Amino acid sequence: MARKKTILIVDDHPFVREGLKSIIKSSDALEVIGEAENARSARKLIKALKPDLVLLDLGLPDESGFELAREIRTMLPKTRIMIVSMHSKVDYIVKAFKAGATGYMVKESATERLLPGIERVLNGEYFMDGTASHAVVKKLMQAP
Repeated sequence: MARKKTILIVDDHPFVREGLKSIIKSSDALEVIGEAENARSARKLIKALKPDLVLLDLGLPDESGFELAREIRTMLPKTRIMIVSMHSKVDYIVKAFKAGATGYMVKESATERLLPGIERVLNGEYFMDGTASHAVVKKLMQAP
């Protein structure tokens, strides 16, 4: 049997973390190895656990998820980052990918789309949830 892919969840809401864990438990290929409620705790866990994937909220109480994504990308370049956020605005999505995210999921879609999104991101693909994809690509094409 192949090694399970490891996931660290970073979100300040315990209810959201529990929901994400519950969805991930239904996959035999994935394992949640830790969770953090803020960037400070996340940084320590990321360094210690070296997860394959970090599910990261943008609105953390002590630091922006964008900043943490940049730091993760520098610390562990092979670790994939999927943003799981309530924000579906194109500017947030573009900024997340520029910060080093490899996937973007809107929280309201997580129940149906989380596992397929995780699978794609862990397979080296980029994943973008929702109908914003055309607008995001258009916005990225305008960037210098």
